Amino acid sequence: MDYKNILAEMLGEFRADIDRYRSGEKDRYFYKCKHTEEYAAIDENYGTRGRVLYGLRFGAAEVGEPEREQMVREFFEQEIIAREKSSFQGIGSNLELLSVLMEQYRKPEDKPMYERAKNANFDCYCGFGIDESYAAQYPADIYEYSLVDSIYLANELDMKEKLLRLVDIYKSEGLEDDHILMFRRFARMTGRDDDREIAVKGCYERAFGCEPADMKGQMEQLSAAEGMIEWLCDKGEISDAFALFKKHTDILRSANGRAFFEMAHLIMEADNALIRDVWKICRKSIKQDMTNKRLYPICYSIIKSCAELAGDQLTYTLFDRLDRKNK
Repeated sequence: MDYKNILAEMLGEFRADIDRYRSGEKDRYFYKCKHTEEYAAIDENYGTRGRVLYGLRFGAAEVGEPEREQMVREFFEQEIIAREKSSFQGIGSNLELLSVLMEQYRKPEDKPMYERAKNANFDCYCGFGIDESYAAQYPADIYEYSLVDSIYLANELDMKEKLLRLVDIYKSEGLEDDHILMFRRFARMTGRDDDREIAVKGCYERAFGCEPADMKGQMEQLSAAEGMIEWLCDKGEISDAFALFKKHTDILRSANGRAFFEMAHLIMEADNALIRDVWKICRKSIKQDMTNKRLYPICYSIIKSCAELAGDQLTYTLFDRLDRKNK
């Protein structure tokens, strides 16, 4: 199936969302606070609001003036509220897209509204350009989107069924070379176990198929080793995860070394019987890094957690003190 057929379906859904909004169902699209464990306060309606915004950009429905301007202004106000109140902060594509939609309506008296958007949070203050045009980043024709762009769009707008079908098309076109790295991102979006398995194994085979030629290759090996160990732990194959942990100790200790202790903690939590063996390797690593003065503060808290699991009170106390001092 051509992915553009799915884009046509998305346009139809954008049109339906615009119609619902115009019929008075505004609560579905205005800011609504939702508390989550991972991100704290978020906007529950961010994705649905985005569908209307993209629908307006793509001309999914005929909306005359001054109604269209009124809609854009209402959404701009709601997006500013969302940027002000969301714990994750960020700028977000909705605000940038609204900046595009507002270009034809902007008046001098809108300056306070743009300044409020600019000051909505730290990220907006640093990165949102109140006098910048984002039009080039948001084409007016949805059919200009590539397959990869379409996948990101479906994910951003919480269109899960469309996302899965688009990813299946991407997968059917082959996952050789750099395509497997992109697919790893898509596997996180789909949440499907089989996608994750394909991505983890494919990235691991690619990373360790030859010696890394540069730092980028070394970082690819580090990421692939982490992904494989995490996947094995989630499957309950802890012994195999521990074997990889030992095999790739040097790789996991590269960069700032945090990945090494994170994987150690993961294995220790998963199997109490391996705590002693894992901690023995950790203690050796800690000693080496302290001697060579390459134990980074970013590792203090996770080392402390590993020491706690191992019942090593001396090491726990040392890194608890270092961690507190670092903060």
